[in-house]
Amino acid sequence: MSSSTSVTLDVVLLLPRNVREQAISSSRALAARMASNGFPSHFRLGEPYDAEADGGCEPHVSLFMLAVAPSEVPDVVDAVREVATASTPLHAVGDEYRHNPHGAPEMYFARSTAWVSLQRSVIEAVEPLRRGRLRDVGPSGERLHDVMTRRPPADPVATAQLARYGYDEVADADGDRFNPHVTLAWPDDPNSRISLTDLPPAQVYSGVLSEIAVYGMSPYGTCTTGHATFPLRTQRSSTFTGS
Repeated sequence: MSSSTSVTLDVVLLLPRNVREQAISSSRALAARMASNGFPSHFRLGEPYDAEADGGCEPHVSLFMLAVAPSEVPDVVDAVREVATASTPLHAVGDEYRHNPHGAPEMYFARSTAWVSLQRSVIEAVEPLRRGRLRDVGPSGERLHDVMTRRPPADPVATAQLARYGYDEVADADGDRFNPHVTLAWPDDPNSRISLTDLPPAQVYSGVLSEIAVYGMSPYGTCTTGHATFPLRTQRSSTFTGS
């Protein structure tokens, strides 16, 4: 089910300062070239999505998106806080650039068990809080109700994940669709593809990701309203010293 009074949240990993600055720089460069080619980007990282947005579009890696009632946002924040206390910082390795199906340039990290483990921890803690609600639209603006009711489904695995989790980029045994990435820009023409060859090597995005956050979302997957940020830290076992 969905509700017109729900808000869409994104549980994300934030980027360390130098990687964040690189994402903002690449986003601006890509958006400028898109505009000069006649298909401007819907956003630039580090800048407000629009005049009514609360904050700039924060560079991030999405782990899980969900719809909740506004009054339930603190419950999501509390759940993510618990995940943070039990999770270690993640060593991320930038792997490659490629376009998503809507022409948006993205930087993909190399997959690892650490990525999958962290996403599963987030889903276990947070997914029950959506209480069966489905987000109204996905990042591209497509109505998710239409995706769910289309017969035959355009992508059976994605549709099954929407039905089970309310999110369709999950590391799941029945169909692994989790590919951690940073979306750098989003063209207004989904058929356009700007060259990615002059971007810095994807490896410059490598680093330790040590902060998990809850953000409110604006269109095209942008994170514009920060609700809470927590450091990832290992739970240390106590040490007993006796005589």
